[in-house]
Amino acid sequence: MGRAPVAVATDREQVIAEIERELADFAGTGGVAAKHLETGEEIRINADATTATASTIKVPILIELYRQVETGEASLDGRLRVTTETKTPGSGILRELSLGVELSVHDLATLMIVVSDNTATNMLIDLVGLDRVNATMAEFGFPTTRLVRRLDFPAIGKNPRNLAVTTPAELAGIMEALATGRILTDASREGIMEIMRRQHHLNLVPRYLPYNPYAEEMGEPDNGLRIANKTGGWTGLRADMALVEWPGTRYVIGIVTEGDPDTRFWAENAGDRLIGRISRRIFSHFGGDALRAETPPPGPAEL
Repeated sequence: MGRAPVAVATDREQVIAEIERELADFAGTGGVAAKHLETGEEIRINADATTATASTIKVPILIELYRQVETGEASLDGRLRVTTETKTPGSGILRELSLGVELSVHDLATLMIVVSDNTATNMLIDLVGLDRVNATMAEFGFPTTRLVRRLDFPAIGKNPRNLAVTTPAELAGIMEALATGRILTDASREGIMEIMRRQHHLNLVPRYLPYNPYAEEMGEPDNGLRIANKTGGWTGLRADMALVEWPGTRYVIGIVTEGDPDTRFWAENAGDRLIGRISRRIFSHFGGDALRAETPPPGPAEL
């Protein structure tokens, strides 16, 4: 009984040391914050460093939307039309469709998260108000997380911090607030998490986890792993924020890498793989001895 705390502390220190080595070998910089929601144990490396958000800022926009739905200022059933002013390049599907396409606010919110649609994002920023997003983040305890402007690529230029900023700790903290009921109503939080669980971009935190979002549709066994996440990608930058639920464990994670000289948007991007490996180490650590006994995450030489 007396030796158990020492073993746990040593194990946590070993995981932190492994992640620090991964980050030291990375050509850019990175930070991570993860918290087990049952035990309170945390893994933090560069967790409070200010970083760009890329598309993870879309979760605070979604939170502000649901907050305004609660107050009656917005309706998920309202309908908005794609215009020249809102249509923007980058990720998503609305850029490929005709001007004048009309969708419900709920559909736009879904597109903003599950395929990271930039046009849908601008439409929702215009609906809820940029300043309102920032005020709500500050009120909820996330003062560093700030939306600077709409998705306007000429105005943002080469510095993604001209779009929005945050910290890994605040990304994880936002997910914790949603998962534990600290913000919004039960109905709003469930609406947000239901959208986030339908995420199509699974190349970061879920990358090396035993996660199959299509198991039920394909008639395959359900292993019980649930992930609600939102990724972000920019030239040389990758980010993810997630709630990971596995039988016996439940935790949140916020992770960002910046300054990667590999600027390609491809499956084997170094930042993508690094986040995947760090995520797998944290998953194994929080998941218990059975998971730690499985094959370890692949190292750089194996990918």
